This record gives sequence, C-alpha cells and structure tokens, in this order.
Amino acid sequence: MMLDCGHQCPSLCGEVCPTSKFCQVCATDEVKSVCVDFLEMKEYKEIDLDQEPCIFPDCGHFLTVSSMDGQMDMAEHYKLDTTGLPEQILRSSEPFAMENKDVKNCATCRGPLRNISRYGRIVRRAILDEATKKFISWSNSEYHLLAAKLVTEQENLAAMQPTAIRDPKSGAAGNLTIGGLRQRQLHCLRGYIDKRYDSILKMRKEITSYTAKVRKEEQPFQRVADLVRHANLHHDRQNEFRYDESVIQAKGSLLASTLLLKCDVLILSDFFRLFLDKKSDLAKQDVKLDLSPFMSDCDILIQRAKKGVYPREEAQGHIFSAQLCAFSRSLASTTSNLSIPGTERPSSTPTYDPDTLDKLRIQGLDHIQEARRILAENQSTNVLKNDIDIAEEALNGGVYRPVTTEELRQVYMASTGELSGTGHWYTCPNGHPFTINNCGMAMEEAPCPECGVRIGGRNHVSVEGVRHAVEIEEIAREIGGFRL
Repeated sequence: MMLDCGHQCPSLCGEVCPTSKFCQVCATDEVKSVCVDFLEMKEYKEIDLDQEPCIFPDCGHFLTVSSMDGQMDMAEHYKLDTTGLPEQILRSSEPFAMENKDVKNCATCRGPLRNISRYGRIVRRAILDEATKKFISWSNSEYHLLAAKLVTEQENLAAMQPTAIRDPKSGAAGNLTIGGLRQRQLHCLRGYIDKRYDSILKMRKEITSYTAKVRKEEQPFQRVADLVRHANLHHDRQNEFRYDESVIQAKGSLLASTLLLKCDVLILSDFFRLFLDKKSDLAKQDVKLDLSPFMSDCDILIQRAKKGVYPREEAQGHIFSAQLCAFSRSLASTTSNLSIPGTERPSSTPTYDPDTLDKLRIQGLDHIQEARRILAENQSTNVLKNDIDIAEEALNGGVYRPVTTEELRQVYMASTGELSGTGHWYTCPNGHPFTINNCGMAMEEAPCPECGVRIGGRNHVSVEGVRHAVEIEEIAREIGGFRL
C-alpha cells in the first residue's frame, strides 16, 4: 500500500494506513526522531519498515509492532509463530478474564486502541466484560423493583375479603376444573374468583417479561456468539467465537424463575385459604386442579440452582415443592379428583384416600429435609428458615399460611447483592460476581452471598480463588455510555 505522498505505508497490512504526516520519508524531523522501539530504543527513522512495521493508533502515539505487542501481552492471548504472527487463540473467554492487568490503552496518553484490528479481540473482550457487568447490575436492580411489587400484591391479597368460587358462565358456586400450563391455570382462576387476581396477574406479566430479558440468549457473550454464528452461515465461513459457559450469568434467570414461582404460589395459597375457609361459599367437592406443571418447574429450578451453586434458590425450589404438596393434600382431603405433583397425568383418588395423603406428605417432607440440609450448610439461606417451618407445619396437618410481607422482603433482599457497578468487581471461586466499595480492596473475609465460600481477604490481599477484574472499572469510565 502507498500513502498519498506516493511512499510506502509504514503500517501493517490489514490496518488503516496513517496520513502522509507519518511517512518515514516525508515526515518532519520531530516525527522521525520519535522513539518507537522500546526494546532497542530506536527512533522511527532507524526502523526497517519491511522487517518491523509500526502500529498507528488514533491518538498518534505510534510504536513498532513488536513493542506494541509486548504492551498488549499478545503471547498471553495467542499462540504466536516465529515471526510473531498469531496462529491460534490460546483459550476461550472466561468470566472477567483480564483481571490484575492494566487496561490495554496507549502507553503515552491512555487513549483507546479500538481502531487497531490486530488487538480487536483483546480490547473488545474488556468491553464484553463491561457489558456483562452492566447486565448483572441492571438485572439485580430490576429484580428489586419486581420483588417490591410482589410484596405489595401479597399485602393487597391479605387485606381482601373472602371471595366465593363461581362458574363464570353460569354464576353457580363450585364446578371448578382446571388443567394445562401454569399461566393458563392461573388465568382460569381469575375467571372463577371474579377480579380478585387481576392486579397480581398483571404484575406476573411484568415478571414474565423480565424473565425473557435475562435469559441466556440476551446476554452479551451469547449475543456476540449468535452474531458470529449468523455471519458464518451467511458468508459460508468457519470462524468460531468460543467462550467459557460460566461467563453466562445464571443468577438473573434463576431469580426471575424463583420470583415467578413465588408469585404463582402466592396466588395458589390465597386460593386455598379461600378454599379451606368454612365460612366461604365454596362447593369443595367440585374443585379440581392440576399442580404437576408447577412441581415440574420447581424441579427444573432446583437442578439449575444446584448446577450453578446457588443454594438459596435451590432451597426455595424445595420449599415451593413442599408447599405444592401441602396444597395437593388439601385437595385430596376434600375432593374426589386430584392431580398429584410429579405425575404426568391427573389421577383419580377416593375422598380422604390415606395412601395419597401419605405419599404427598412424604414427598413434601423429603423436600423439607433437603431444604434444611441446604440451610445447615449455607449461611446465606438462613433467611428461609421461617418459610421451611411454615411449609412443614402445613404438611403435618396445620393450615398453610404465607410468610409475612416483612419476611418476604428479607428473602428478596438476601436474594441479590448490591451490584450497582460503582465498586470494584470480583468473582468468587464458583464464578459468582460481587463488588467491594470504599477503597475497593479486600480488608476482611466474608462468605460469598450466593454459595458461602470465602471471599474478600486481609490487608488488601484477596483469598485464594477470588478473581479481580481491575481493568473493568477503567473501561467503564472510558466507555460509560457503551451498550451492546
């Protein structure tokens, strides 16, 4: 390539050519005397551009390729050949992988290097880390808002007067038969309970919308991977964007699933409170519900939380399952038909069938036992003790009562840390992100708010396994308006 002046381009093939101001022949003495080789301390005029071309950032502070590669730690990211050219990527992307390193900027003015194709992966990886951090902060903030709304909905339900179950077509009491997916059953309940659940079901739509926004496909790394895959298909190429699956932040999706199940359990618990109220106008023998879809989703929540080492959400999955077993026992004790959680189809059982009641009680108590085991092993789940006690009491013949709104608030506050993005970011050995405010360095040890492993440290030294993404905060200041 040639510059406008007609002389050789001093840059790498594939990079944008600089202006003729940087021509090694036409340049001023000031430009020619710039030290561009930090290894041999050579000036620009001494460089053989055929052997050692230069890199020209937008800021104008240019260096030889070997000097710039050394500053960018190319050998830590790529396998290089004998000439210094990258042959292949050393490893896939890991969560906040560029910890304990300076931001890869111009060494002279700290200007960005995003226009340099050679270093695109290194620089843009930091941007993806920043996008992931913002995603985590947003999802936690949104969760707080939705959790507060759900507390309000619980208060509203508790304050309402009992409502009779009536057929929306005939107006007669009883004759309630519902099956199908969770959402369909709850919307059917709205028709039988007049307008009692209008507000909370409207709020449930907000949780469903939030659930869609925090799924794996919406996260920065996955979106980039999907774009690369789409481009490969369109251009018939084999390029691959590889990353460690642990970089996908599962907590937002788990919190959304937990919140949605909690909303459903609140509606069901209110329904069963009406159902068991002797003063209410209910024909109990004609009420038939299928709770197996709810139980199935609880099982999915338990498995996902266990895989991601989120004991609080895992324990809540067991608590919800125990509550559903208690609800089913209420139906089994008063109706002639029941759908047993954990079965594929509704099964008919005689009224007060002791075997069915025992099976449901044992199934529920198994979940209680698992929840108590998690509670004993993880300090972060202590806030769920009262939920476990209440569910166990209902299984042993007591009347189910939902936790108070204040207890519910404590659970929600414990379910997510203050990840505002204003502190310094770290990940625990299990990959759960957290922040340290004030000076940003570890001054004391503490359990991870998610899994309970040791985090923090002493005298500014982090405990083993904790990873520090020091460059993320600097990237945030540089590209504060960035959105993926």
